Amino acid sequence: MNVIFLHGFGEDATVWTDFLKLLPSEHTYFCPDYASLTNIESIDGYADWLKSYTNENSITESVIIGHSMGGYIALAYAEKFADEVMGLGLFHSSAYADNEERKEIRLKTARVIDQQGTAKFIKGFYPNMFTEEFKEKNTDFIEEQIESYSYFPKEALMNAQIAMRGRVDKTSVLKEADYPIMILAGEKDTFVPKSAASEQIDLLKNSQSAVLEGVAHAGMFENPTESAKVVAAFLSKI
Repeated sequence: MNVIFLHGFGEDATVWTDFLKLLPSEHTYFCPDYASLTNIESIDGYADWLKSYTNENSITESVIIGHSMGGYIALAYAEKFADEVMGLGLFHSSAYADNEERKEIRLKTARVIDQQGTAKFIKGFYPNMFTEEFKEKNTDFIEEQIESYSYFPKEALMNAQIAMRGRVDKTSVLKEADYPIMILAGEKDTFVPKSAASEQIDLLKNSQSAVLEGVAHAGMFENPTESAKVVAAFLSKI
């Protein structure tokens, strides 16, 4: 079975490198990387880019799992190309659109990126994905990640913010899908609060979902073993 993992904002496809080693080996995994793309300004645009990727790799059917922004792309892809989706996973992500307050924050963030540049922005932004406990114990790891992501073109980050700001509610995809859906959430996630994740889990007809205790926005790092168990159980149902 083909399984596509989509990375989130402010990171690239390497977030999945070690995590994939924990998953069942009988599947074929793909990790497209769009972190440096500067010519896309909408989530639908990223979904179309992903369609080109699947065509190039002769992927006609797949399970798509997206982290954060990657989940937004997965939802858009599932809506546009439903016949090609065998399963959908939201990994610390949400089908809700931004509210007005969040939209304003996106605009401010884009301006900050433009003014500060990538390296300074990532240094301030990236640690927010983790719990305080994880940050205290993994300072070297987080510094390494920050350094590796500092190469992104600032235009790519700015456009991604505009794309996320403009996305629309996709809860209809969760309600209407006839394929399995996974929602993996973090108890301490400040980007996708536990309450919002739980509301969306309740919408699902055919799900394999979990809220991980003591985890914020990066289960693939904060608790890879339990995250992998949830994903493996999800894949086994398809």
